Amino acid sequence: MATSDLAARAALLALEDAGLEPEQLDQIILCTTTGDWTSPAAANRVQTLIAANCPAEDKQSACASFLFGLDHGVHLVAGGLSHVMVIGADIKSRFIQQGDRRLGPIFADGAGAVILSAGAGAGGMMATELWSDGSRAMNLYTPAGGSAMPASEETVARGLHSVQMTVDGHQIFADAVEAMTALCRLVCDGAGVSPADIDCFVPHQANLKIMTTVGRQLGISDERTVITIDYTGNTTSATLPYALDVARRKGMIAPGSLVLLTAAGAGYSGGATLYREP
Repeated sequence: MATSDLAARAALLALEDAGLEPEQLDQIILCTTTGDWTSPAAANRVQTLIAANCPAEDKQSACASFLFGLDHGVHLVAGGLSHVMVIGADIKSRFIQQGDRRLGPIFADGAGAVILSAGAGAGGMMATELWSDGSRAMNLYTPAGGSAMPASEETVARGLHSVQMTVDGHQIFADAVEAMTALCRLVCDGAGVSPADIDCFVPHQANLKIMTTVGRQLGISDERTVITIDYTGNTTSATLPYALDVARRKGMIAPGSLVLLTAAGAGYSGGATLYREP
């Protein structure tokens, strides 16, 4: 299976949930760090697998990819499109160096999808904040396989096609907590709400301590925080849409609920989105 296979399965489930047919989609945005190929976009294969006929593209901003895709999709709908599908999907287990005891037990595979449509009435997307800091791109990156370091016998032998953490894990922890907390406060301030008003907190599922620390700094209780990492691991771009679906199924989101999503990851890239369930 490739990333597009997982993405297509999630896409079909989202279409069923929304009561839509594939031909009703106006655009597909596949958010992933593990595309099927360097070219073309894996989203093109998703389009074929689900029998859609709309434009399709990939978006890559590491663990924050889904939020960048969500923001793009919101603007497309605001510009007049009727239905935009945003998928987060990754097969990260294939990009872990054998014997990596820091990242090996964490990274995993999965997919989730949402469909954005124009709403009439209260609720919906309220505000988004996105962030990038390229000065720290090589703190957590995959060196080989791109134009900077094409594949060779040496890159394969040295394991350079796997994720490399080049700084201490405590630094990654501190950077993630700082970024996610700040982004959540910015998005709440922009929407005129307090973090204490959040009914459901959906953080990127990278590290349980990061998630709970961010929640507590914002004043959001663990009971309002969606946690899936204990059984899914870190599925990178898929963590947010998957966790959002889990929250809905568990009854953590009801009409009028205020939902906060946030992520931070390699790049550095991050974001936060505020949403009110119609």
